[in-house]
Amino acid sequence: MRFEDGETGTVWPTLGESGTPWRSILGVSGTATAFRGLGLIAMLRVRGARMAGLSSDLAASEVISPGQQIDLFVESLVSAPLRDDRATMEFPFFALQKRPLLTPIIYQDGNVSIRISPGERGIATIWDKDVLIYLSSLINAKLERGEDVSRTVRIAAYDMLRVTRRHTGKNGYQEIYDALFRLRSTTITTDIQSGGERETRGFGWIDSFRILTKENKAGSRVMQGLEITLNDWTFRALVKDRRVLAINPAYFDLTGGLERRLYEIARKHVGRQAEWKVSLLLLAKKCGTMQRNLRRFKFDLKELAELDRLPDYQLFLVNDHASATAKAMEAGGMKGTKGAKRTPNEAVLVVFKPRPRALPSPGSTVEAA
Repeated sequence: MRFEDGETGTVWPTLGESGTPWRSILGVSGTATAFRGLGLIAMLRVRGARMAGLSSDLAASEVISPGQQIDLFVESLVSAPLRDDRATMEFPFFALQKRPLLTPIIYQDGNVSIRISPGERGIATIWDKDVLIYLSSLINAKLERGEDVSRTVRIAAYDMLRVTRRHTGKNGYQEIYDALFRLRSTTITTDIQSGGERETRGFGWIDSFRILTKENKAGSRVMQGLEITLNDWTFRALVKDRRVLAINPAYFDLTGGLERRLYEIARKHVGRQAEWKVSLLLLAKKCGTMQRNLRRFKFDLKELAELDRLPDYQLFLVNDHASATAKAMEAGGMKGTKGAKRTPNEAVLVVFKPRPRALPSPGSTVEAA
């Protein structure tokens, strides 16, 4: 393909195997005029931890004239299965609230030590993690095709918004920008093994990012492509450990932070079991909930169990009759009520079960395996 100014560009690496149309990536239409109207392109490279708003940053970013050769090679994830990193599904690495969390998350269980320290705009949230899931899925798909992979990935912003089921308007692109900032500025200190190596190290979720923009008819700059460099710890886990699990795309439809976290935990632990049980106290710890919030945590769990919206899994709260607290209650002539409504926190179990498969409707035919 030929640019309007005569420079040539390679189409296939940009479209990848998915065939994402140029309209989706660049916002223009037609093959003969694919790059007309592209106008000026700005690239913003971010390596520090301080940044102003999206619009002011783009206004101050380096502008590359149309006469210069531009690297527009991006990769697209459309039909490839989604993958998530097992370690980030196991431990509470992300904030479950959208308001800035400015206090550290600390997790210790005798084997693993984790400290998540906030940046200027707080700790990266579980919604920000969508970016990492997208990148992990893209890298995993390339590995399974036998292709070379790199920590630095170039993607179309529109494609990521679409795959993660976000709005593709102005607010959606602003959310990506904010997510990239928090992922870059949040500091993780942990000794979890990665790539066969165990060491205490500190890092951000991404090492750097670059935003590619185009100027629209109104003269405003619009985010088009992204170049993101993953941290080495996550990359080693993906490439060397192959530490990934498939996730249901309906995960992105979950609006609550706790709901998303519960799905991660269920997906990580249930596996092929008929059910997986965990104490309320341990589940709260895995979600990053502090002891003083346990009462509210149990209330939220009961509400989510009633709503029953987790993809692939169901959630139940039951009494743990084998616990020391429950035995003491029974010895004193007291019994916890059904559903763990008035049972002490120490005697509550949370049970995750695979959701029953829907039965075929009467008269329908089922193909033999």
